[in-house]
Amino acid sequence: MGNVAIELRGITKRFGSVVANRDVNLSVNSGEILSLLGENGSGKTTLMNMISGIYFPDEGHIFIDGNEVVIKSPKDAFDYKIGMIHQHFKLVDVFTAAENVVLGLEEKNNIKKAAQRVAEISNKYGFDIDPNKKIYEMSVSEKQTVEIIKVLYRGANILILDEPLSGVDVEGMSLLMDMLDEIRKKFDLSILMTTHDFTMLEQYCDQVVLLQGKILRRGTPLDVLNSEEFAQAFHMGGGAQA
Repeated sequence: MGNVAIELRGITKRFGSVVANRDVNLSVNSGEILSLLGENGSGKTTLMNMISGIYFPDEGHIFIDGNEVVIKSPKDAFDYKIGMIHQHFKLVDVFTAAENVVLGLEEKNNIKKAAQRVAEISNKYGFDIDPNKKIYEMSVSEKQTVEIIKVLYRGANILILDEPLSGVDVEGMSLLMDMLDEIRKKFDLSILMTTHDFTMLEQYCDQVVLLQGKILRRGTPLDVLNSEEFAQAFHMGGGAQA
């Protein structure tokens, strides 16, 4: 593992009288896959939204490569090489992969050049995506790959993925996670993600953070899944069976 890529210190976020995140201290190393685990309403997406500039914390500090930063918008996040892939795709079905990747960028005026660049990124990272294929012709895992290419195209090396396996079949899950696992090792990317698939946690994640507004436990997937904190958070009679 490399150095600490992103660190949160004392992050708190309130929505009126509801405290979504309380005094969260969290770090993700370069080349690491870390998963946030918790039931609905545990603050996972809120935390990711603060890192990606959708929300702004009420308290606390964010550090990138050891330097404190202020992230007030998704553009700020991209300036610090943070890219978020949302649970619900933000793709235009009638556009091609390349057209979606450069949507909102100056390159949208030169789709041929953009398609060449998308092909180069696909080759570099080992993706199997046709830049000229329409989104409505793609499988769920292909659409997810286009979303990942979008943030890599913009230079991200910290990837935030909110339920990336949602709606993906078992084969697609393995392909997607194999791909993420390979590129984070080869290119020293940091990946912070959420998932409810415990098998994928054990197979691919280096660390798991159990969240319920605040951090209840951090450790290896097996450590967290077999902990009392996990059993209580998910209302189970004992730790998860590996």
